[in-house]
Amino acid sequence: MTSVLIQVRNVDARTRDELAVRAARRGQSMTAYVRSLLEREVATPDLAEVFARVDGRSESSDISSVELLRGDRERR
Repeated sequence: MTSVLIQVRNVDARTRDELAVRAARRGQSMTAYVRSLLEREVATPDLAEVFARVDGRSESSDISSVELLRGDRERR
């Protein structure tokens, strides 16, 4: 896998400091920690993707997409 550089500008100092603290707690560099956050984010489907999956399901379902999402939220 080829890696690329991502630069984030205008990050608040408190945000940067908290990221550094969290990275240190995990024994990681800030780069490794932020990379893991980004990788976790892209591994999680966004809302549009979830709706597309629900819409792609069989029309014979007795449960609406709204009920599915409500149930998922209640379990959290």
